[in-house]
Amino acid sequence: MKSFEGKSWLFLPYILIFAVAVLRIEVANQYNLVPIFSCLLFFAAVRPAREMVLPLCLLVGVDIFVTTQRYGYPVTLDAVVTWSWYVIVMLLGSGVLRSSRSWQRVAGCSLLASISFFVVSNYAVWAIWQMYPRTLAGLAACYTAALPFFRNSLTSELCSSLLLFGLAGRVASFKAAGTVQKANC
Repeated sequence: MKSFEGKSWLFLPYILIFAVAVLRIEVANQYNLVPIFSCLLFFAAVRPAREMVLPLCLLVGVDIFVTTQRYGYPVTLDAVVTWSWYVIVMLLGSGVLRSSRSWQRVAGCSLLASISFFVVSNYAVWAIWQMYPRTLAGLAACYTAALPFFRNSLTSELCSSLLLFGLAGRVASFKAAGTVQKANC
């Protein structure tokens, strides 16, 4: 699926990252419905690694803004976990999806990104914030409280990833078919 390398595909990954950044600011992602990881997976799968700095900086800046201005919280170490996961998801997209974008790989990467982020980020909340007791029961309460958000995030990321990569793959195959027909004329 090397059809993503043409000029017409140059701006799509950037538009998607910008769109999730705007959505993150506007809706503050309070229900975890903004498919940030899906767009990062797509960006990393179709753009060179040297371009990954821009989406990372944009999303980190948005996170800082939303955390401090919208929610009124300080930026703490648990934010570093989120930002690290942005990098990990882009590395996952670049490493696994750059060469092959089957629906199984896309679904696997999306699930891995969402599940691992849920586990690590909620552990960070439990460890850093004073919201839960520092006991196993407190950790369990932290994960339990996050389950509704996780359900939304998992569903949003998986559906968005499959839709985004599926539509992009369809467009690429139509472009390739059109090129073959023109060559046969």
